[in-house]
Amino acid sequence: MDRKIEKKGIPLKRLIPITVICLVVIYLGFAVYSRSGSTRLKVDPSRMTISQVQYGEFQEYYPFDGTVVPVTTVYLDVEDGGRVEEKFVEGGKYVEKDDKIVRFSNTSTQLNNMRNETEAVKTLDALQATALTLNQQKLNRKENLLTKEYNIKSMERQLKRYDALRKENIVVSDEEYENLVEKVEYNKALLEIQKERNKMEDALAERNLKQTEWNIDRVKLSMELYSKQIENLVVTAPISGQLSSISVEIGQKIGPGTRIGWIDKLDKLKINAGIDQYYLAKVKVGTKGKFTLDGEKYDVEVIKIYPEVDASRQFRVDMAFVGDPPEGVKRGQTLTTELSFSEAGQSLMVKKGGFYQQTSGRWVYIISEDGKTAHKQDMRLGRQNPRDVEVLEGLKEGDWIITSGYDTFKEADELIFKEPLKLNG
Repeated sequence: MDRKIEKKGIPLKRLIPITVICLVVIYLGFAVYSRSGSTRLKVDPSRMTISQVQYGEFQEYYPFDGTVVPVTTVYLDVEDGGRVEEKFVEGGKYVEKDDKIVRFSNTSTQLNNMRNETEAVKTLDALQATALTLNQQKLNRKENLLTKEYNIKSMERQLKRYDALRKENIVVSDEEYENLVEKVEYNKALLEIQKERNKMEDALAERNLKQTEWNIDRVKLSMELYSKQIENLVVTAPISGQLSSISVEIGQKIGPGTRIGWIDKLDKLKINAGIDQYYLAKVKVGTKGKFTLDGEKYDVEVIKIYPEVDASRQFRVDMAFVGDPPEGVKRGQTLTTELSFSEAGQSLMVKKGGFYQQTSGRWVYIISEDGKTAHKQDMRLGRQNPRDVEVLEGLKEGDWIITSGYDTFKEADELIFKEPLKLNG
């Protein structure tokens, strides 16, 4: 016979733990829900750098290392190259303009030059003969025209004499008179044709003569260049100045276009420097700067900008000394210069740090007043210099922010410090 089994309830000692667990789960779920997806991260504050937002004097400037170089430098580049035969002066010496520096020999260049000069002389002779012929033909046409005009005048004078004789009833053959009249008219017609022909031939001859003269000038220029090519086998000083080291030795073969040195004109110096591309739009011709040397301050001014950005993300500028340069400053000397982009003025600012690279200045971790936590805060930054960055929006004077790098924070919304920070000020 079947027996009815009675259901037993959950014992009280098991019910209490289950209830506690459910309440904890509900609380945690509510906490997560109430934070709407925000993240928190517990961090060690001992390795962080913090800074307080302050109001004070701010100026935008950029420091850089510049190199002192001459305003005028002329490079010595070999035209055709060849074998070094003579070295007239050693590097580091002062040379006068047109002083000989190095002499090369180049058999191939010399032979080609001789052949080219021979051909040029032949061409020049032919062109000059053509020009002479054109001028002679022009003179011949003028001579023919004068002859026809002279003949017509002679016939007209004869005709006038016939007219006078006929008025005095002196017998003149009608046939002879009429022939003379027809001859005058015929020669006058020929004269007009000759004038028209001369006009056309003169115009054509003028064009041919101009072209011939142009060709003669080109051949003469070529001959000058051939002579110059031989002269270039001797490298001379194009200006007076300080000669750099000369990188050639007797017997050495040098290829065309090789730079063997340069000459510096030492009467004026300038500073050439590389500047971060961030400042490309800010640097203008006339931008002022300064540097300190041996305790004295000197002013400089940008005189030229090279806008090409190199592999190190820098562009270059030339700066002139305002006034006389410091005594003893030499070519190649490095000077640390501060280039100013604004006048000094009062502004809200904070110390520059690693945070700027991670957030591009769009947000920052601002520390709570009790120093226990920090949370994200949107902001907008403005001008900057190597030490400070200008605060435009999002922060106020007295706020404390984390200025060190944010690499380990994983962009958490809130940071919880293991130990509270001590905020001074």
